[in-house]
Amino acid sequence: RLLTAGAAAVAGLAFAFAPEPWENATRADVHAINVLFVALIVWLLLCWRAAVVARSPQSGGWLMAAALAFGVGVGNHPLAGLTAFGIAAWVLTVDRHLWRRWRLVFGCVACLAIGLIGTYAYIPIRAMIDPEPPLFYARPDTWERLRYLVFAEQFRHLFDDLQTPLSNVAGKWRDAERVLEVQLFGPGWLLVAVGAATLAVRQLAALAFLALGIVANVVYAMNFNDGDIDRYYMPTLVAATPMLGVAIGVIAASAARAVADATHRMASIAGRRRLGRLAGAVVIALGIGLPTGSLVTQYASHDQSANREADRWVASVHRALPTNAVIVSWWSYSTPLWYHRWVLGERPDLTIIDERNILDDGYRTMNRAIASYLGSRPVYVVPPHWERQELLNTWETRTIATYPGYLDLLLIEGRRDD
Repeated sequence: RLLTAGAAAVAGLAFAFAPEPWENATRADVHAINVLFVALIVWLLLCWRAAVVARSPQSGGWLMAAALAFGVGVGNHPLAGLTAFGIAAWVLTVDRHLWRRWRLVFGCVACLAIGLIGTYAYIPIRAMIDPEPPLFYARPDTWERLRYLVFAEQFRHLFDDLQTPLSNVAGKWRDAERVLEVQLFGPGWLLVAVGAATLAVRQLAALAFLALGIVANVVYAMNFNDGDIDRYYMPTLVAATPMLGVAIGVIAASAARAVADATHRMASIAGRRRLGRLAGAVVIALGIGLPTGSLVTQYASHDQSANREADRWVASVHRALPTNAVIVSWWSYSTPLWYHRWVLGERPDLTIIDERNILDDGYRTMNRAIASYLGSRPVYVVPPHWERQELLNTWETRTIATYPGYLDLLLIEGRRDD
């Protein structure tokens, strides 16, 4: 059991210090929570099987808890829904007669619905409660706007490749390989393969459970055209690192048995057991080199404890903006402005209009947002590169320098055709 616990700890640390999970752990982003729920679903379903094997009368509670976690997880981010393929195979393998236990089936459906509907129900409820949220994303106070938000209609164009997932597989796989190969240090992926082979022999259902989740996640991420796609591969690591733990555990146990057998003429039974445990412990210690190597090599690039660059940019913007100014921005720059405005309470006189607010507040375009305030309030723009030239062609502007390395501001002085 100590060897098993040690191998599991190595797998957990390998995941924790993998570049993408580590980076997302330092960000305020839904993907960290998504990974939590994916891991929770996997753990609860494994516990359910153990309870079924032990003939525990409370085994159904584990399955219902997994259903609840699945519902809440999908409500947090639909990426968790990709575990459904592996879950279906696992459930049918663990209990082929589950469909006959209608009370348990109904309980699981109810838990899933509570988790999913309860998560989404908060959105319209909060939208109808005054005062309105500072960041009223998509203003989901009508059915049409709620549908737009829940079904991610803003990002529909990013799903185009999912209609032809097998097109340009080689090119898409190169991008996926670029992300995945760096996630595990040294022979990490080789050990994952060893763990998968071990499960294929000893516990095929568990391999199907984890592997189907990996395949679904990789195919989805390969065909989803997000600008920061690397984070979408984290559920693959959730399913792969347990296989790494299986491999280390098997190697440690094999080493312990081999040493015990080899010393049967040189030591007593107690002595052979101690030597075997020592050999297994050595394997576990060597396995710790995987997360340790990742920790050492990745620490400098992932340490954000002294990163105050965004704060310095916001400070430079605040110094440049006069009282009662309007600043029209886009997501990457709006987020630190929002944080200082709504969390830290700085510069309440400013109006921050994001590319998302432009739609929600009825401006529709950046130019219309500018025109709404020009002449009555000072208007500044953080120009996204894809709209910069149109802004320069439409408006008389003056560049205001900000913090080095970040975008400067454009002060709108008038319309060019006036």
